[in-house]
Amino acid sequence: MENFKELETFRYLILASQRQGNRMYTELLTDIGVTPSQAEVISVLTKYQPLSLKELGSLLICETGSPSRLIERMVKENLIERIKNIHDSRFVILQLTELGRNKHKLIVQAEYQMYEALGGLYSKEELQLVNQILRKFLKTPPLSSTLSNRGFI
Repeated sequence: MENFKELETFRYLILASQRQGNRMYTELLTDIGVTPSQAEVISVLTKYQPLSLKELGSLLICETGSPSRLIERMVKENLIERIKNIHDSRFVILQLTELGRNKHKLIVQAEYQMYEALGGLYSKEELQLVNQILRKFLKTPPLSSTLSNRGFI
């Protein structure tokens, strides 16, 4: 395969970029007391709550499969509350607590700081080109539907 080296480089650049971005984001979130995965849950719930666990899982990029362990931890940390579904008591819906809503304000500030740092590295045109390339790569399941549900594809 003549493109092997370029494909291997592409793969490892994506992996390294994800890890570098996660390190940056984790550092910004440390003082807030949440992980990047928790920050994503809080952001998704802010926009779409109340949600069932299944609905939430369909919108998360940070988790594969069911986010039940992550949610359990967030309930224990008083970031999310479970509310019995009024139409079917076997099911619960999730929504942010007051603490979760307050953390969201801080998360937005951390995201802004990260975007400021990244915005200093790349032009709008460069970002559009990279986004176009990555969308093409991510057009297949399983993440394509999650990205589509969130408006990224």
